[in-house]
Amino acid sequence: MRTSTELSAHSVDDGRINSRGGRINSLVSVELEDKAEDEAPRRSPRLHHLDWLRSCMIFFAVFCHVWQTLHFPPQHAADDVVYTSEPTTSAAYYLRWVQLGRLVCIPLLFFVSGAALALGPYSAASSGRGIGPTFLKVGVLTLAGLALNGLIFLAGPRDERCSLEMAEKLHCKGPLMDFLIAPNAGSLFPILYQFWYTLFLLLFLAEDAPLYRELLSLSTGGEPSLPRLLLRWLAASALYVLAGLAPPALHLQDVLLLVAAEAAFLGCVCGSARAAAAGAGPAVRLWQYGAAAAAVLQFGVPRFQITTFDTNLVLYYHAFRQLMTLGFVVTLTRASAAPVASRAWPLVLFGLILLCPSTSFTLAGMITYPWFPKTADRLLWLGGSFVVPLALDRIGRTFAAAGADLPLPASVGVGTLLLYFVHPLFIAVFARFPVFRSEPFLL
Repeated sequence: MRTSTELSAHSVDDGRINSRGGRINSLVSVELEDKAEDEAPRRSPRLHHLDWLRSCMIFFAVFCHVWQTLHFPPQHAADDVVYTSEPTTSAAYYLRWVQLGRLVCIPLLFFVSGAALALGPYSAASSGRGIGPTFLKVGVLTLAGLALNGLIFLAGPRDERCSLEMAEKLHCKGPLMDFLIAPNAGSLFPILYQFWYTLFLLLFLAEDAPLYRELLSLSTGGEPSLPRLLLRWLAASALYVLAGLAPPALHLQDVLLLVAAEAAFLGCVCGSARAAAAGAGPAVRLWQYGAAAAAVLQFGVPRFQITTFDTNLVLYYHAFRQLMTLGFVVTLTRASAAPVASRAWPLVLFGLILLCPSTSFTLAGMITYPWFPKTADRLLWLGGSFVVPLALDRIGRTFAAAGADLPLPASVGVGTLLLYFVHPLFIAVFARFPVFRSEPFLL
């Protein structure tokens, strides 16, 4: 946009505006254009690494589902493929990939979902217009997906033991299929299947919508609303108490830890938002590290004893709500957060080595995200699930600031979302084809 002086001089030189009235009209029109630009809503710049991460993790989740149908996972499998000529477990490489991928797949998806809220409905540019449209879109997608999964489930046999591998041995028969996409999972989970993620996403959006608005207000210099924060803590505490004491009940001290750590987590994310408003760069990031540590302790120490889809699993998966909130506040405060650990980034290698999981496969409750019997294993695993998203997000924003990142091709973004929606149908149709079951195809 030229200044008014430049426009006037340019107009005179070109001979297009030679009267004083013409120059006044030109200046008025320029001022109106400037005002219109100032009043137009500004969109947050797109962080391309978030698109890449979401598509990559969706692709991995689909790979895991395909592998799970073709090779039902064992309880345990040693990663002996590197030191024996004939591995004792079939598809040992797949077991390794699934075990490593479980550390980051679902945590990154929730982290990115929280970040997207900070760039869209709860960005400073949007003035916190709310989650209504997002909630509606996710809800419609979920209902449509559940209906499709329900039809696929009804097309198969009623015996939950009828996996693809056991279909012939058990003489399984259904209206259209002789195997189940999700065997040994009861009658509910095969219908939920991949859409458990969007159901939890809707739950977390409903639970934390007031918190997102509060964090946005704090990050722009607003005063904390203690009644709103207290209500948010009391609501979460009520959930932990009611669900934690219902069968299969948690120990009382575990419930109390969930309640106390929730207060610490809320204090840290609010502290980060307030530090951003004050321009206290390093403190913004340090508060975020504190929130991550509180969440790891909150869900790593309690003995949830995850074996199936029950109230303890719902509580345990609320660790993903904290990841979603952390992704939100990290993205919301990105302009103010000064680097801390990344200034000595080679030292992060020690943390990644410390938190790196074993390549030997252990089912540990649910294949989606494991729960280990030993507290140390749970803390290390959860620690990795929080550290890796924070590290990848910092790397992505560093490349974005340098203008060195590439946008995700639209076809890839749409394709992975479509794949996420319809891959159970794809498995149901093609699982019986030999080429689909071959290792080269999966590779």
